[in-house]
Amino acid sequence: MKKVLLTAMALLTIASASAFGMYGRGDSWIDFLTHGNQLRARMDQVGFVLGNGTIKGTLGFRANTVGFFAPQAKWGNILSSGANGTSLDSTLSAGIGYTSDVFGIGVGYNFTYVEKDFYVHTPVLMINALNNNLRISIPIQVAVASETVKDIDYPNGAGINFKGKFTGVAFDNIQLRYYTGIDAFNAIRFYVYYKYANFESDLSQNPNNATINSTAETLGFQLRLYFLNTTVGNVNINPFVRLEYHTALRGDKLKGYRAEGFEATMAPTKITSGSDSLEIKQSDLYDVYPYEFTIKPVLGITANSDIVSLYVEPSLGYTVSGSKPKGIEATTTHKLAWGAYTELYIRPVQDLEWYFEMDVNNSDVDGTGVPVTFATSTGITWYLPSLGGAQ
Repeated sequence: MKKVLLTAMALLTIASASAFGMYGRGDSWIDFLTHGNQLRARMDQVGFVLGNGTIKGTLGFRANTVGFFAPQAKWGNILSSGANGTSLDSTLSAGIGYTSDVFGIGVGYNFTYVEKDFYVHTPVLMINALNNNLRISIPIQVAVASETVKDIDYPNGAGINFKGKFTGVAFDNIQLRYYTGIDAFNAIRFYVYYKYANFESDLSQNPNNATINSTAETLGFQLRLYFLNTTVGNVNINPFVRLEYHTALRGDKLKGYRAEGFEATMAPTKITSGSDSLEIKQSDLYDVYPYEFTIKPVLGITANSDIVSLYVEPSLGYTVSGSKPKGIEATTTHKLAWGAYTELYIRPVQDLEWYFEMDVNNSDVDGTGVPVTFATSTGITWYLPSLGGAQ
């Protein structure tokens, strides 16, 4: 039983963290159809894009992040071996796409190995239109795991038979982007996040024990509106407003991107014992479901020279979150939502680029409750010539 619980928690972590290959969540795959040939090598990933002006493909690896049990990524690991055999420590991604000025379409696939008989599969569909001004990316994560444990002996001499099954499905970071070509209102980005996880604990073979279904279900939306794209001296300024909303449809986890603990992530939704059955709805537990809403004005600033390009994105906004459980006074929290994001590109020659990225904010994007989130990455991109035809 312990192994199944740990495995289920690991899936919730890996299926939600940025544990993907050369491309991954919507922010990555959505640009695949517009990228030229390149070899990319960064702290946690390596991969390439190759093709001509019509057909292109990609293949790559990215280090997995284990999250709750080991928050650090397995930097540099592709394979490792131990007492349980050889393990794939990185997510493999592959994709192929067709591009033209009028229309583009691509399919991608990510494979994440958790442990024996437990994998995460992420197919992705990408569509571009209107000369790449309209871009859509739809990644879907799917995972199923099961385990049977028999005759577990406890200190009091009691025995137990246990069967557990975990099912996870996520439309994680579905994204639509539209570039209007009008400086006064130049871009729209819309994101959808949905995650469903169910763990079925079957103890019905044991006297006075029940089958328990525990479920976590989260839903979120994000809208970004870009406007007043302006050049001031040698600096380009593109402000935007970011509106974001998350709610827990089942359980108490608002975003559910990373599992802090099994009990805190999933809520019992159905208990069966013999002929008796009890269903527990979210509305039985809450008058107001757990929620979080953020409005954040952001200032995008870009400066370029012949060799160096710098993009900085300071932001300051407002977040309100809360819930009202049945029979308990409502809780509401208000706080400032701040962030500082930076990208630095250095190109000593046209085809070779050094990249540095850093992000500091208090958005709690993984739902861990950590007050400050810090992320950074660095590496190189080598831009390669086309394999034939215009690029």
